[in-house]
This record gives sequence, C-alpha cells and structure tokens, in this order.
Amino acid sequence: MTSTRSSRDAAGSVASTGAPVPDAGPATNRLYGLFPFIGILLLVAAEVIQFALHGSADWQVILVMNSVTYLIGAQALGAAFGHLFYGPPIAASIGWAPSPFQWEVGGANLGIGIAGVMASSFGRQYWLAVIIMAAAFLWVAGIGHVREVVRSHNLAVSNAGPILFTDFLVPLWCLAAWLLWA
Repeated sequence: MTSTRSSRDAAGSVASTGAPVPDAGPATNRLYGLFPFIGILLLVAAEVIQFALHGSADWQVILVMNSVTYLIGAQALGAAFGHLFYGPPIAASIGWAPSPFQWEVGGANLGIGIAGVMASSFGRQYWLAVIIMAAAFLWVAGIGHVREVVRSHNLAVSNAGPILFTDFLVPLWCLAAWLLWA
C-alpha cells in the first residue's frame, strides 16, 4: 500500500506532489506505534525495582527523577535513534515522505534524551530545565500532529496514534509531578 507524498510550503501547508510514499506495512507501522510506550515501561520497571530494593522512602522525589530519566530521556533517545538511522520507515509510519529534517529532529531528540538520562546525576532544578525543554519540543510536535490530522486527515499510527497523546501528556505529567513532589 502506498500513500501520496506531500511537501510543505513556507507556511507549513501540505501540498501533494503525487509521488508515492511506500508503506512500511501494517505490522511494522503498529510496532512503530508502540515506541511511545518504551519510556512508560522503563519507568514502571524502575519504580518496581526502587520499591523492591529501597521501600517507599522518598518515593515521590524518585518518581519525578525516574519520570524525567525514562519518560523524557530514554524515550527521546529512542526517537533520536529512529529518526537518525531509520528515517524512511519512521517517516512512512508518520504518514510523511522522508525528509532531511528528520536528521534535525533526530538531533533535537538526541540532545533532549542525553539531558534526560543525565537527570539522576543532577538536582531538582536541572530536572525542571529538562522538563521545560521537552515540553516545548513535544507540545509543538503534538500540535503538528493535530494539524496533520485536521488538515490532511493523516491518521497514520505514528501521527494520530499513541504519540499524539504522549507528546502532550508526558511533559504535563512530569511538570505536575515536579511541582507537587520535587
């Protein structure tokens, strides 16, 4: 199955070029749709290990730190890896044509990911800086996904699937947790 390749003009509007965009296939696209859950699974595992080894002492602060480390850091590293090394299939799973901008998105994700996984080495003010940086990037990305759904009816799994929700909810969760418990 193929879809139509589109390009963006200077205003961000999508214009179809008519060139086919290869579809990675339903099974592969569903797999890419699960990527946003990697950070959630790692956070749950870290929290289970934390409680098993150290009990509930300071659980709220540890939850905030682990949220930044895994929901932001590990997730962004995974996104960086995908955009930097598997650009064409990632683009297809988003419903987009491959673009040189994926390299830049991968670089942004790499920076956010490195900053996020370093969270446990720094204090609470550092965590807030990482949360703000991730919120700015992810909320703009989420708005972009919503625009694609509305303007282009792009319901691809990596555009209108779980990523649409995690782009908004992960920074919101991390910010709320930091305000409540850090």
